Amino acid sequence: MLGQWGVAKNKLDQIDITYQGRDYWRLLSLYWLSIEDYSEAFLVHQKALRKYPDDDFVWNNYGVLLGQKEHWDEACAAFEKAGAKGLIRRQSVQINLSRCAIRQNQVNLAEIYLKQAKEIADLPLIGLMTELNLVLIQGSNDKARLIFNNIQADKETARGSVHFDEYNCLSRHLIARETDPTLYSSASNFTCLNGSRY
Repeated sequence: MLGQWGVAKNKLDQIDITYQGRDYWRLLSLYWLSIEDYSEAFLVHQKALRKYPDDDFVWNNYGVLLGQKEHWDEACAAFEKAGAKGLIRRQSVQINLSRCAIRQNQVNLAEIYLKQAKEIADLPLIGLMTELNLVLIQGSNDKARLIFNNIQADKETARGSVHFDEYNCLSRHLIARETDPTLYSSASNFTCLNGSRY
């Protein structure tokens, strides 16, 4: 969590094989995903899923990896497995499922998943941007401005995040809609998700 990847990997390497259980594989898979070594991350996630095929945490992160490669259908299938296999709902899974539904033009389903994510906790940055995508698709400019203002309150986080391009895209679309609302008075299939990671 502190970004001390070398220290984290050193600690993981010290764990004896007899103690390399589910938590070890979750942390190891998260490590490779976090340092963006995607080829190694794929190998580790696949090995973790062979050992723990019902682990929703690993399935969710595997979906993120697949999204990195723009294998959206496979990514969404991984998120669905994460949602089905989890004993409790994870907010990150619900947000990822919402983003999948947006990509598949299933706006109502995206709204259901996002509502479930909001029931778990306040939305993090990626959740707010997903919600902004959704309300812009639905043509709700006033609601979009409220959400964007919440994102802007934490603008430095948005600028420094892996979702910076998505943030810029959403900003441009919202300003264009506010500048000429007659062009954007109804729902559309617009999305700023393309090219972004889950």
